[in-house]
Formats: sequence, C-alpha cells, structure tokens
Amino acid sequence: MNAWLNKIIAGSLCVMAFASCEKQDSFTQVKTGTTPTFSATATEFVFTAADADKEAVTYKWTASQDWGYRAVVNYALEVDQKGNGFRNAAEIFNANNGLSRTFTVAALNQAINNLGLAAGRQHELVIRIKAAVDTAADKVYSDSVLLTVTPYYVPKVYPSIYVPGGYQGWSFDDPRLGTLASVNNDKKYEGFLNFPDANTEFKITPMKGWDTNYGDGGGGTLVSNGGNLKAAEAGYYKLTADLNTLTWTLTRTTWSINGSAVGGADKALTFDATTKKWSITTPLQAGSFYFRANNANTISLSDDDNNGVLTAGNAGAINIATAGTYTITMDLSNAGNYIYTLSVQ
Repeated sequence: MNAWLNKIIAGSLCVMAFASCEKQDSFTQVKTGTTPTFSATATEFVFTAADADKEAVTYKWTASQDWGYRAVVNYALEVDQKGNGFRNAAEIFNANNGLSRTFTVAALNQAINNLGLAAGRQHELVIRIKAAVDTAADKVYSDSVLLTVTPYYVPKVYPSIYVPGGYQGWSFDDPRLGTLASVNNDKKYEGFLNFPDANTEFKITPMKGWDTNYGDGGGGTLVSNGGNLKAAEAGYYKLTADLNTLTWTLTRTTWSINGSAVGGADKALTFDATTKKWSITTPLQAGSFYFRANNANTISLSDDDNNGVLTAGNAGAINIATAGTYTITMDLSNAGNYIYTLSVQ
C-alpha cells in the first residue's frame, strides 16, 4: 500500500513540476515589436566635394518596443530607388539600440556612390529604418522618407601596386608615381601611364619601397630584383601585371571614339599631359559611341551602368539623344577608376 501511495505522490509532484516549468517559460515569448517613427532633418541635397566635411542630415527614429522580453534591438538604415519597393535595398548604417545617425556630406555621398548611381545627376531615393532583435524574429519597418540627391564622383579604392621609374624620378614620394589596380582583388593589376620620353625604364613594387620589387625576367615574365622594365617609345601605355603568374604586358595606346554617333568612323582624341586627360570637341549625330585604343576593339571602354564610369568592352555604348557639338573628356589616370564627361557646346 505504502509503495503504491509513494508512486502516486511522486507522479503528482512530477506533473506539478512540469506544469510549473511550462508556466514559467510561458512568460517569455518573442513578439513583433512596435513600428518605429522615422524622420529626417533634410530630404533634398546637391553634394559637392567642397562641402565634404559638413553635416548633411540627421536621421532619427523612435525605439521599437514590446518584443516580449528585454531585447537588444538592431536598427539598420535601408536605401533604395524610389518606386522599387525596397527590393534592392542597401544598408548604409546599422547599430544596436541606437536611435539616430548623422551623416556628413562625404559619408552620405560615398553611400550613394556605392549604390552605383551616376554622379552629377539627380536621383530620387527612399530611406527607412529596419528594426529586428535577431535573424529568427520578425522585422518591422518604419515609413520611408524621400531622399533626393545629386552626388559627386568618388573613386573606389582597390588593392594597388606601384610603378616607380625614370618618368617620375624613381621616387615613392613623387605625386607622379603610377599605380596599377586589381579591380577584382585577384592579384591581376592594370593601369595607364604616360611616358614622355623614349626608353623609359621602370619597375613594379607591391609596396612603396624596394624590399620587394619586380623586374624583367624575359619573354613577358617578371622576376624578383630583375632588370628594369622598359618602354621603347614615348607614349601613353596600358600596363598589366599578374602577380599570380609573374607576367606583364605593355601596350602603347592612342585613343578615339567610335560608333553610330560619329558615323562609324574613328575620331581621334588628344592627350593633355598636364591634366592627364584625353579630349575632343566634335559634332555628334543622334546615336551612340564608345572609346577604343589604336582604332581597334581589343582595348575598349564604355559605360555599362550609365553612371559616367567606364568599364572594359563596348557593350555599354554612350547614348546621344540629340545631335549637336559636344566636348568629351576621358580620364584614365586613376587606376581602376576610369571616368568620362560629356557636355553639349
């Protein structure tokens, strides 16, 4: 009898303990938090590099609460083009439990440039705050605020190597020191340099110093501490260096524009050694054009994203809607950041 009674009491205690645990756990459950209220001190901007250090805007939002427990809430600012429904939203800021963010002109301009939007043109964007406590929980979003902005161009920063040589006094401190950039961060580098004299010698260095340097290994190869590389003729060159295979190429270039806007015939650009830019002022038809070297498409550049930035190939032809006389400039002096301008006269 006592044995059976003990079993009944023990079972009852387990049930009570289990129920107590269930009741205790039921006090903590994740819920969807409240929607933040979002505001901006300004919504329209025309940015210039001269104002880079000035404050542009402060975004503020109220706390998202009532997540069911004492939560650390992460807030992220999301930006997308107006009318896109935030389908391609980019995060330009995130922080835990912060309730405001002030951007300088430079910081917000950089964020806009990172979206791949054209400099010097007005863009209508929208910005909102996203609140979440973890990846498993629901997210809540504020209403969006308009962001109308005309950004200025900011070059991207790529892994780079250096090209000291006779054209700039073999100095790592000389502002004329050439660089090559690895746009894909794959140890394959390229850039453009002007050698004003024939038989210009140079080397390639990963750092600003001579501890590691690459010279001529013969047959288009590079070798550590090798002899000087050389450009036999004066001119404007495309230089490539592959540090995976220790190979290099050097191609002398002259530049022109080609395409339907110029009637399918090359029109030569002129190089200015002071500004380091190629340019031409010429009549253009309604149509399109692109840039190419040596009157061939082997080395060509065009605007894939219609944002004033040039990339390899001629698929992204530059459109001319209205016939007229235009001034075109092309700047290849910043390795990996090839840009152009187009203005009607």
